[in-house]
Parts: sequence; C-alpha cells; structure tokens
Amino acid sequence: MGELTLEDILGAATYVLTLVLAGVVIRVVAEHVRILKRPTKICFRYLNIFVLWVVLPTVVFVSIARYSLPQILGLGNAFLLAFIGLGACFVLPVAISHVAKHDRKTTVALTLNSAFMNVTYLGFPIVYALLGSGGLGPAALYAMGIGIPHLILGIMLVSSVAKKRVTPGFLLEKVVTFPAAFALIVALLFVGFGAAVPDVVRNTFDFHLAQPFFALMLLVVGYQMILVRPAKYVKLLATVGVIRFLVCPLLTCLVILILGPNATVLTAQPALILAAMPPAMFNVILAYNYKLDLKLYGALVFYLTLVSLLIVLPILSFFIL
Repeated sequence: MGELTLEDILGAATYVLTLVLAGVVIRVVAEHVRILKRPTKICFRYLNIFVLWVVLPTVVFVSIARYSLPQILGLGNAFLLAFIGLGACFVLPVAISHVAKHDRKTTVALTLNSAFMNVTYLGFPIVYALLGSGGLGPAALYAMGIGIPHLILGIMLVSSVAKKRVTPGFLLEKVVTFPAAFALIVALLFVGFGAAVPDVVRNTFDFHLAQPFFALMLLVVGYQMILVRPAKYVKLLATVGVIRFLVCPLLTCLVILILGPNATVLTAQPALILAAMPPAMFNVILAYNYKLDLKLYGALVFYLTLVSLLIVLPILSFFIL
C-alpha cells in the first residue's frame, strides 16, 4: 500500500459512486418500463445469490488464508476495534431513544442502523479501491466482527418488534450457515494448520476476480436501495448520521491511538474506513422480512450511503491515508 494522493482518493470515490448509482438507475428504469421490470428483478435476485454464496465467501477466504498464523494474530485487534465501535453505537441510540421516548419500532430502527454498517457489499470494495488487496485481510476480520453480531442481534431485535419467538438453535443455524462466516472458519483452519493457499489461487483472485467481484457488489448495493422522500425522517437521518460518521470513526481513532504500536497501519486504515460506513443493506432486508417500516429503513440506507460516498469518504480518506 503506497502513499495515496488526493486524486487517487477522489478517483476511488468516483468509481464506487458510479457503480452504486448505476445500480440505482437500473432499478428506477426497470420500475418505469414494464417489459424490463420482471427480468431485471430476476436477474438481480440471482446476482445477489451469487454475491452472497460465491463472491463474499471467496473474498473472506482468500483475504484471510493468505496470511500466516502470527500475521493473523497481529491483525486480531481488528476484532477489538469492531466490537468497541459496535458496542458504543449500539448503546448510544438506545439511550437516545429512551430520552426521546421513541416507541419500540423506532428504537430498533435507530439502533440497527446506527450500530451495524455496510462492511461487506460496500466496505470491501472501498477498502480494495483505496488500499488494494493488502487491506482486505484486516477488513475481513473487522467485517466478521460486525457481521456475526448483526445477524444474531438483528434477528432478535426485529423479532421482538414483530412479536415472533426466536430460539437459540435458530440463531446458531443462521450463523453457521452464513456463507461468509463459514468461509472465515475454513480460512482460519487453513491458517492454523499452516496450509498455504496456492499462488495460482491468490494471483487469480488478485489479478482477475477482485475487480469484477467488487463491481458486482456495488451494483447490487445500488439496485437494492429504495428511493424515499426524506422529509419525514430528517431527525432520525441526522441522529444515525452523527453516530455513523462522527461517533464511530472518532471512537475507533481514539482506540487506535490508545493501542499505539499494537494497532498497525495495516489494521488501522481498514478499520477507520469501515467504521465510517453507512447503515447496512441487511437492515432493509430485515425490515422487509418482518414487515417493519420499509420506507424508514430505505431512507436511512439510501441517503446516508450518498452522504458517505460524496462527503465522508473523501474527507476521511484525505486525513488517514
């Protein structure tokens, strides 16, 4: 990872934003042209399945399995940074909701979108665009530190709103069968037993698969975003935006400073980038599956993603890279 110029940063932001907006445009056009609506929907449904079951596990596996055990242990503070940021951004919106006397649905929406950010479909491509494949290892560890609690707590929270009972066995099954989590376990086994990934696999990913894989992720992000009028949700947008784009990055930066030499540049840079990601698309999926306020979740994801790409990412990248 060489030193980046402002042009590099703006170029990466433009690349990411272009692909996300391309996904948005495809969805808008398909919804207004009847003949395109169904085939486009089917195409992106299978594309999302491909990304979830093939692309994401491949990224996680290759990003982790390329390292030795001592190197992975050196990057382990990515988990610590993820957990501390997650904890603060989970507790803070709960406290805010208590003071503001929000109902349960609003509290859950505020908490989910403040605590859990888009560390995979959006975070991985941005880390790769800015740092290259060298940043993906700690990014994968950080992402799984967020993603697995997101899967468990997200289902528990929306189930409580929908008044549906969730068993520990059901949650365990969701975690074990989550493709990226399974890929992480397999990769760590490779690392633990010293089974090096063949150079042909690593080089194929780095030079041939990474760019198209991440482009597909960004297209899916754009296509899944829901266009909603923001006026009704201004206060919640502002609250989540402050937590996501100020509280979490600043807290992460503080912990990195406290850790000192233990927080290597290789870990610190991806962690800071992911700490400033907008709310995760998985929150919208949860809202849809459990019949919550889809417009609220859609507004939080759509507008804060634009703020992240247009404002937060260039500013953050300029100061930390």
